[in-house]
Amino acid sequence: MTDTHLPLSKQCSYCHQYKPLSEFRRRTGKRSKGQSRRGACRECRKELAAVKARTAVRVKGTAAVSATVISDAGLTDSLVLTRLPALHSNAAAAASRTAVPRAHQTSLPERSKEGKAALPAHGVKGKTRPRGADTRRKSLPPRGPKPDPQDASALIPSSKGMILMRGHSDKGRRWHQEIDLALAVTLVREHAAVVVNRRTIRRIYSNKDFRAFILARDNYTCHFCGLYGDTIDHLLPRAKGGHTTPDNCVCACNLCNQTKADQYVEEFMGR
Repeated sequence: MTDTHLPLSKQCSYCHQYKPLSEFRRRTGKRSKGQSRRGACRECRKELAAVKARTAVRVKGTAAVSATVISDAGLTDSLVLTRLPALHSNAAAAASRTAVPRAHQTSLPERSKEGKAALPAHGVKGKTRPRGADTRRKSLPPRGPKPDPQDASALIPSSKGMILMRGHSDKGRRWHQEIDLALAVTLVREHAAVVVNRRTIRRIYSNKDFRAFILARDNYTCHFCGLYGDTIDHLLPRAKGGHTTPDNCVCACNLCNQTKADQYVEEFMGR
């Protein structure tokens, strides 16, 4: 049968009566071809919605459908036989949801007499109460005030005597490493890092930012000869324990930087 000779009526799957296609809903999905329609007519859909609305109101612990609900809905015999299993399953599901567990029906003093007996798993097999659920969560001690970012004495090393230092590279990538307590205290006191918490410090400048900061601070003037400078030199050389900090670095010209090398400032200026 082609699409041009499709029937203009369809038999309802519930009341088994032939009715116009306008009484049925259109199909969607893979089966929506031509004038295909669903199986329930308009009247049967209204009756089914009425039955569902009535059975959803306070099902009191029973899965059986009362005869009054069926008679009030005005269902035919064939329609009742067709929908009765579905109504039974819906009523049973609603009764299981509204039923209160037996353990919850007892009063609080009676349940306390049971001791440490675990509550039932509410009808779910394979699930038990988590261990230690009856014990209350212990309150954590209040944290102390946040340390001052420049207070190096607030640092507390780990069991290995280390402090976590973190920072960012020239490209903005974050990094972190562990350093000893003495180095962490030096970096904080010489304004190269700040205290985040009692076990962590943060490096303030990246390599590129630090160089730009020192040159701008000294106005591109050599600390030793007073001429134009575009390099950075350590007052206390790194070979003798100096660090790259704002307090230990100055602007220097290329000649003074190479001539000083690893000498002390007094030794280099007094020659």
